[in-house]
Amino acid sequence: MIIKDILRTVVTWTTVVGGTLLAAPVVVALAYQDKERPDPLLRFWSRSILAAAGVRVEVHGQEHLPQRHCVFVCNHQSHFDVLVMVASLQRHVRFVAKAELFKIPVFSQAMRAVDTIKVDRSGGESDRHALAEAIPAVQERMDIVFFPEGTRSPDGVLRSFKKGAVVLALNAGVPIVPLAVAGTRHILPKGSLRIHGGRKAALMVGEPISVEGRTLEDRDELIESSRRAVASLLERANAIVGE
Repeated sequence: MIIKDILRTVVTWTTVVGGTLLAAPVVVALAYQDKERPDPLLRFWSRSILAAAGVRVEVHGQEHLPQRHCVFVCNHQSHFDVLVMVASLQRHVRFVAKAELFKIPVFSQAMRAVDTIKVDRSGGESDRHALAEAIPAVQERMDIVFFPEGTRSPDGVLRSFKKGAVVLALNAGVPIVPLAVAGTRHILPKGSLRIHGGRKAALMVGEPISVEGRTLEDRDELIESSRRAVASLLERANAIVGE
């Protein structure tokens, strides 16, 4: 098992590095023409890495996806969460990402080109400005994914939610859609580079939470209701992967 994990790790990280170096310049060029054009390539990139790690993804609840754009809220256990979502959701989806990721050469250029939203997670003026700029984007042309816990959970326990996703949904007047990912924590644990492949991951999509008629005064209630929805989905996702 140890040897198999080592081989999976080598193959997967070779795919990550090689695939990123090849795909990133193409993503930048495609995004310059149209922001949606890189989407098929991003799905292929994600699926290639999942395949290299031997990850099988089971998806449930896509019938709940709204026709209009939305704000997704999801638990966060591993860097593989992003790969699972990009590979599985047939949507024009972009992510809110921590500022540190924008320091990675080549990868950061592609992130900027596809309008990844950079935050420093301080809740300060720069974060408020970034989310304000995202309002017309989520209203008109793309879904935005938040990991409202703010960081990866090392033990799979769902933490409290920060307010950014709910505030953006309220200001943009778009629904909040809860998601849950399970199984990824064991594939690539937080703080580790070792891939434990050949496993199943599950993605659950919940029913949209409407913000119609709600104001910023309802923020705390919406934060708690979205967290409860993610927690319920996570329980079901954990059952699928055997946790």
